[in-house]
Amino acid sequence: MPLPRTMGPMNVRPLAVAILGALALAGCVPTSVSNLTPRTVAATPTRTYPFEVTWDTSRRGVNADAVKAWVVIDGVLYPMTRVPVALNRWEALVPVPEGRTYVPYKYRFDYSIPGVVSKTPTSEWSAEYRLVVPPQ
Repeated sequence: MPLPRTMGPMNVRPLAVAILGALALAGCVPTSVSNLTPRTVAATPTRTYPFEVTWDTSRRGVNADAVKAWVVIDGVLYPMTRVPVALNRWEALVPVPEGRTYVPYKYRFDYSIPGVVSKTPTSEWSAEYRLVVPPQ
């Protein structure tokens, strides 16, 4: 029995391509970064300030316990510590040089993804943010 004219192979193919395209696009954002650091902080006598971030990924094979996070300021990497009671959240206390009223910074996340023979190390960077520190 032939297919009805409206369900012929030529009409099904564009629908299948559209569905596959939508599924592919849904997986195009494998990671998300949420900067939890406030934009402005009060000056402290020690000139150290808290930085906090969450990082989530939908990439397959990423061992969440092996992810390392960093705050990057002026090319210097400051290690972040995983917050034990929160999922995928890191924090660090970072010194800000005297006289700086704002600090541009990024976050870097190092992890490995499974390959055919071994794991492949990779890094992802966040967008650039700014921390405003009032003068003392």
